[in-house]
Amino acid sequence: MRKRQTRRARFGAATVAMIAVAATIIDSSPSSAAQASSARTTNKLRSILFVNPLPKYPQWRVIGDCVASQAKARGVSETETGPSTGTLDATTMIKQVQQGIANHVGAILTYPASPEFEPLLEQARKAGIIVGTMYGAGAFKAANVDVGANFVQLGQAYVRSIAARKGMQHVGLIAVGATGVGKVWTDSVEASAKKTKNVVVDGVVYTNDNPSKALDQAINLLTAHPAINVLASHMGTATQGATQAIKEKGDLGKVVFVGNGSSGAALQGLREGTIYTILLQSLCAGGTSAVDAVVGIANGKPEPAAIAVPVQLVGLAAYNKLLAKGWS
Repeated sequence: MRKRQTRRARFGAATVAMIAVAATIIDSSPSSAAQASSARTTNKLRSILFVNPLPKYPQWRVIGDCVASQAKARGVSETETGPSTGTLDATTMIKQVQQGIANHVGAILTYPASPEFEPLLEQARKAGIIVGTMYGAGAFKAANVDVGANFVQLGQAYVRSIAARKGMQHVGLIAVGATGVGKVWTDSVEASAKKTKNVVVDGVVYTNDNPSKALDQAINLLTAHPAINVLASHMGTATQGATQAIKEKGDLGKVVFVGNGSSGAALQGLREGTIYTILLQSLCAGGTSAVDAVVGIANGKPEPAAIAVPVQLVGLAAYNKLLAKGWS
């Protein structure tokens, strides 16, 4: 691993107008890295600070690496920082954004992990710093540009995937929290479920995107709601815990998981049957699009306020094909 301040969610998300949904697929065209060559000589942006929410988590590691690579290609100095604990720590991230403002960086890219980020990012904008968020669900008003998947349409896609199963589907949701993208996603799933004949949401639990909480929370769901036959989460950090909970409860063959992101646990789950479908995203496209957008803004080019990241909910065969194309 190369030396930087730290290593590397969910991805966690872009706007409704920019994402077309068909069946269990959400797709769009992010900014192209091909812009790099023509922009090098006119680039006015000198530095980017990427405050990574989960630098040690594989999916965010992909994003961080692609942000760094694209910044280098565009001739921009890039620094990455983030919590070193391996868990989401909004307080630490806020301090790192504050340091970036004090250092007068050219642009800040981050995942706004709490409502406290909005006034802070507004402060950055007032200081002349370009702000890019990797959030989705409508983004924060303080951002010049937001990159990610739309969590309203993501919730709809989850329900379509689950509704394709035969019989009644009793669903337990594992979300990041009761506000922000977690609420947007759970509200969308619940609203979409009410429009089906065979999907109902029995319960919701929260983990704050902490992988160490996923197992206990998944077990709590299965214990409190024995009719559940589908666990679902928008967070890659929930995959290992949710699939392990299915096995520990003796529910293999009865309960399946619909989750987010490539990992060893995801591949194992697809093979053994604990996972029904998994969400894959072109995360590197998200990272490069974010860099291209802030560079473009600095150069006076019109950039969209929201940039969609291509995502798909897939089974094992499509999973392997997308991995080969660099999805995660």
